[in-house]
Amino acid sequence: MYKSVIKEGKYLVIVADGVFDSPIMELPTEELADKVAFELQTAWDQGESWGALQMRKELDRERVSKEISEIFFKAKSMSQAEREVHKEKKHRRQERVEKVQQARRWQSVLSWKKHDV
Repeated sequence: MYKSVIKEGKYLVIVADGVFDSPIMELPTEELADKVAFELQTAWDQGESWGALQMRKELDRERVSKEISEIFFKAKSMSQAEREVHKEKKHRRQERVEKVQQARRWQSVLSWKKHDV
């Protein structure tokens, strides 16, 4: 996990693994340290998610192929209006999920802000 902390008047980005906390960079402003920690954590989370998806595809190719075929078949059988409604619902849901993930990531990045490391 990447964290933004203030220690001895310095704005630091640290990486914490549950055992050790290591400063990786010092930045000139608190806002910049917060943003850098957030972006690093975002990149980490996206990489982790992509890796899990790739592993799933590798381990269970037949099931993934079947799921994709079912999705295409379902989409093909919908009318244009149904497709638009379905697309809009998925888009709204994805936006909500992203907002929740972003809020949780900010909370995680700033969670040590009140404490010195």
